[in-house]
Amino acid sequence: MLTLSAGCGPQVSRIPTPTPAPVDVEVVPLTVVCPESVAPAVRAAASAFRGERPAFEITVLAQADALAMRALRQGDAEIAVLTWLPEELPENAWARPVVRDGLAIVVNPQNGVPGLTMTQLQDLFRGRLEDWAAWGGLPGPPQLIARETASGDSAFFQAWVMRDARVSLNALMAPTSEAVLDFVVDDALSVGYLSSARTDGRVRAVVINGVPPTAETIANNLYPLTRTHFVVMMTEPEGAAREFAQWLLAAPGQEVLQAHGFVPIPE
Repeated sequence: MLTLSAGCGPQVSRIPTPTPAPVDVEVVPLTVVCPESVAPAVRAAASAFRGERPAFEITVLAQADALAMRALRQGDAEIAVLTWLPEELPENAWARPVVRDGLAIVVNPQNGVPGLTMTQLQDLFRGRLEDWAAWGGLPGPPQLIARETASGDSAFFQAWVMRDARVSLNALMAPTSEAVLDFVVDDALSVGYLSSARTDGRVRAVVINGVPPTAETIANNLYPLTRTHFVVMMTEPEGAAREFAQWLLAAPGQEVLQAHGFVPIPE
């Protein structure tokens, strides 16, 4: 038997595998503006989109609807996702419905008020209810939580609930949806409004006209405060903006938005 020792035989040099030279990828920048209530969902969608198209660099800025529309008009962003479509859009503007949600009226879980009609809701925010107990709720005066006038939540609430009436001057103004939640969690007598997609177990969404803000009632437009969100651009989209808009409106984008509590538009 012939045994070869480690020191016998010719030395074999290993040639390292060459490392490919990095390929320069042209970065495609895109700025999207949207209200803070939608921002977490839009950021998640942008991240998922970049997973498929790494060249895209998408910046998502959270701004109230009115400010988001101004940024779009001024060219500071290519795309806006709005909770409230302005009555007057530029002539060449492009807008498509993307998802739905409901404007949920939320109270502290300790408040057992069984539900409200739209008329009661207006009276409530006009400051006409002195004690929740009169409507079957927790004894004590309501503390109203409203949103600043630039927000889409405020615009929608004014148009659909208050109409020509004004919210009571005693209402506290919350700058964000999270602030609404914090107010309602901390004060058992408080009541506010925010996107149904942002509600959680810390608060209770009140039934309005006998209908709760669920995915099914919102999808079928049964909940009285159902609203549609829109993707808006100043002109017919092209290039990077067109790709991202189409992706949002198609199944991949819809799945991400739905995972964040929003409701797809029925076909």
